[in-house]
Amino acid sequence: MAPHAQHHAHHFAKSSEHPADYNKEDHHLVAHDIEFPLESAASSAQQPLRVHVERVVRQYFAMLGDEMPTDLYELILKQVEEPLLSVVLEKTRGNQTKCAQILGLNRGTLRKKLKTYDLM
Repeated sequence: MAPHAQHHAHHFAKSSEHPADYNKEDHHLVAHDIEFPLESAASSAQQPLRVHVERVVRQYFAMLGDEMPTDLYELILKQVEEPLLSVVLEKTRGNQTKCAQILGLNRGTLRKKLKTYDLM
């Protein structure tokens, strides 16, 4: 991955509160709100998850300009998978068997993923 794209991917992955707008002149990120704006949160919540994912991925490419990232698939999956596992585990009060059933995973796969994200 190009150094700038790598830098942006790191900030993109870490930005749950702030998005990153790319400042091309000095090659750094300027933090703004990457989540959907608060004033439209109610209406945005009615949209399917794929709409939000598409919007964020488009923002990410816009931020990069002409640079091409690598490992974007893994980056996006990690951003979705960790909170998914965390919320379902919380909802099942830590019951991994129930969590695995809800997610449609076998318990061994779930445990491996929980270890990956330090959720055990």
